[in-house]
Amino acid sequence: MILPKISIGPLAGGILLLASAAVVEAAPTATCSLPSTYRWTSTGALATPKSGWVALKDFTHVPYNGQHLVYGSTHDTGSSYGSMNFGLFSDWTSMASAGQNAMSSSSVAPTLFYFQPKSTWVLAYQWGPTTFSYKTSSDPTNANGWSSAQTLFTGTISGSSTGAIDQTVIGDSSNMYLFFAGDDGKIYRASMPIGNFPGSFGSSSTVVLSDSTNNLFEAVQVYTVSGQSQYLMIVEAIGANGRYFRSFTATSLSGSWTPQATSESAPFAGKANSGATWTNDISHGDLIRSTNDQTMTIDPCNLQFLYQGRSPSSSSSSYDLEPYRPGLLTLA
Repeated sequence: MILPKISIGPLAGGILLLASAAVVEAAPTATCSLPSTYRWTSTGALATPKSGWVALKDFTHVPYNGQHLVYGSTHDTGSSYGSMNFGLFSDWTSMASAGQNAMSSSSVAPTLFYFQPKSTWVLAYQWGPTTFSYKTSSDPTNANGWSSAQTLFTGTISGSSTGAIDQTVIGDSSNMYLFFAGDDGKIYRASMPIGNFPGSFGSSSTVVLSDSTNNLFEAVQVYTVSGQSQYLMIVEAIGANGRYFRSFTATSLSGSWTPQATSESAPFAGKANSGATWTNDISHGDLIRSTNDQTMTIDPCNLQFLYQGRSPSSSSSSYDLEPYRPGLLTLA
């Protein structure tokens, strides 16, 4: 067997990391609890869409060989969504100059992770041949090096104008879980034994949260909290002052979710606490994970959130044409 080439690079705090496509990024060693209230600082817009695109949206991020790897959705000047990745970059100030690589086969609202049990990269997404689909690759930096579409989920939901959207996938030691939204005030979950993944979650789902449409709108994300027996869920909401995120916690991915920071005045992240001056919206994105694997692990000692925002003065007859850009929150 030929072993993959690996490199050694520094991380914050002088920790050394073995890094390659086949090595899971190291989890943090220090432990912190999630704060009970959140306050952030924000960058400005980190990148501008390349010619032909009006928006960069729906970001998913993994650490990759000591650098940042980001995929996202695009929208053109007409009526079409697409998807892309950025070329690798080492710090957030370099995101503006990173290449923007269109995917020839669209993978909208993507979720990227390394599935460690079978040593493969997975990109899950919506609006493929089934309700949710996925692709696999040995090189996630190549935007057009993915497999053909495979079935992730075939179920449908009722009472939703959009149908099932904005999936995310996460695993514990025994099972893989699919969470998704529907712009309908509900968050849904499906599961399968981890040994069956990658594969289809089937057609059945369970409602795990229910509220008003505006309070549980879309862009659900679920994470393992490093150093704690805890999971964090964030869900995008529509408020009087723009899009914002509400948070929930659980002790099991198969269990119930407890509200944590859920008001517009004291949200997980929103206009009230983001520190952002260039956008009122804190919209669809990804917490910066400390590992790249299926556990979707975050470090509560170093919380950052890659989000989509837009100028408050922007106006469009269509949500799809709103000029969303990436920004980064850092917990203050």
